[in-house]
Amino acid sequence: MDTSSVISIHDLSGSWVMQGIAWITRKAIAAATTTLKITQGSDTDGSTSARTEWMRLEPALTGGLKGIPENRPLTWAEFEHNDTLFGPVIIRSHYIAGVKISDRRFRPVVELQTKAAGSNMAVMNLEVEAVEETVEKAFIHDFVRSVNSGWAAEQIWAVEIIGEEQFLTRRIVVVKGTATELARVFYRRV
Repeated sequence: MDTSSVISIHDLSGSWVMQGIAWITRKAIAAATTTLKITQGSDTDGSTSARTEWMRLEPALTGGLKGIPENRPLTWAEFEHNDTLFGPVIIRSHYIAGVKISDRRFRPVVELQTKAAGSNMAVMNLEVEAVEETVEKAFIHDFVRSVNSGWAAEQIWAVEIIGEEQFLTRRIVVVKGTATELARVFYRRV
């Protein structure tokens, strides 16, 4: 792999095209191609000099349907967002560490917020092949709750090497009542 084009979870800025989607998402967006423009950055609080990292997500579907841009602080603070597809949601996001489990394999260190049907553990295979990073801030973790529909979703974002190519991936578990759905979404940088 050409190391001059290595992608980092700390700099996902650019446009990404969704490569494969689960049946639940297909029902929501039909046969459209989803593009996600990501901008990452940080701001410094003038009074405390504390640095706050954030990412801005701008979704779009083929045919000109644009989603509502989302400014997502990576601080684990709750914020509300009115999502184009899923309606009003409450989101929390932050970087999480990864534990090295083999040469180039890391497992997220995460305290999952969702609970799978009748269990005290969420159902998600979190072992990924990631571009070697420092252990701290190796992944992004989201917890999303629907305001009106009673579901919650947990997402782990990673940069993964599949074959010789790097992808931005999201591993997702959605829980509503006793039902659980799992998905793995791939994005290719364009």
